[in-house]
Amino acid sequence: MKKIFNTPTNTMKLSFTFLLVFVMLSMSTTVSAQDETEAKEEIKKPEKPARPAYESAYWFDGQNGVVYNKKTLEFAIQHRFGLIGSDPKELLGLYGPSTNTRLGLSYVPIKNLSVGLGYTKYKFVLDLNAKYMILTQTKSNSMPFSLSYYVNMGIEMQDKENYETYSHRMNYFHTLILMRRFNKNFSAHISPSFIHYNAVKVEVQDDGSELSMDNNSYGISVGARYKINSTLIIMAGYDQPLTQHAINQPLPSINVGLEIATSNHAFQIIFTNYNKIQPQENFMYNQNDFGQGQWLIGFNITRLRSL
Repeated sequence: MKKIFNTPTNTMKLSFTFLLVFVMLSMSTTVSAQDETEAKEEIKKPEKPARPAYESAYWFDGQNGVVYNKKTLEFAIQHRFGLIGSDPKELLGLYGPSTNTRLGLSYVPIKNLSVGLGYTKYKFVLDLNAKYMILTQTKSNSMPFSLSYYVNMGIEMQDKENYETYSHRMNYFHTLILMRRFNKNFSAHISPSFIHYNAVKVEVQDDGSELSMDNNSYGISVGARYKINSTLIIMAGYDQPLTQHAINQPLPSINVGLEIATSNHAFQIIFTNYNKIQPQENFMYNQNDFGQGQWLIGFNITRLRSL
């Protein structure tokens, strides 16, 4: 049998083979490490949201873009007194017959979505509502604003003699709320709105013809607030109906107020010429003229609880 000897040449070949394998493995490890480093660099940390632009989700008679944290329950009381100066005995409208109240309840079942219901004294309106935050402002300003969509359906619960069909009880309100927190003290928003009523006011003219309001109408609201200190806030807003109706043209509103807010509740005392509380009712039917001094006092109280 022929013997095979490990000659120097064979040893050099074997050493060279091991060296080549070692270099290839080293290069593979280096490339792998570089790939992992690059992959980590590509995975950016999620942007942190900015603090909410407002403490409360309520804004005078409407809503701002705030949606509370998941599993938050909110109870709200909204009250409007009578017109100031309508009768001295009514004590600045506090005892006026045209007072109005709404009780509301809402809940955040999932992130960025709030659902709720409310009941208003005027026309005995039951409202079902929802608000969804589509975009959230970030601390880095990579997203410079928040955007929310709010919708409600109102159902008038008055006696059936007031309606030809059940559908005539219903009305709808849609709005997009563009909101920005500019700094720790100042925030503002703008919100275009669409309103629909299944049944609207009709007037018979002297010649026997009929004129009516439009079933569909549009409006726009703007608002801003300034935070004086950790709990006290100045609020100001303006609401402008945009649709020109043939009759009963609604009037705009000016709203000013103070808010005292903590982490669990907010109290707003306001001066306004709106008294119907439901945003679609105000945009569609307000006849109080702030230019004629037709103002009233109101307040909103909200209480939050985490479930």
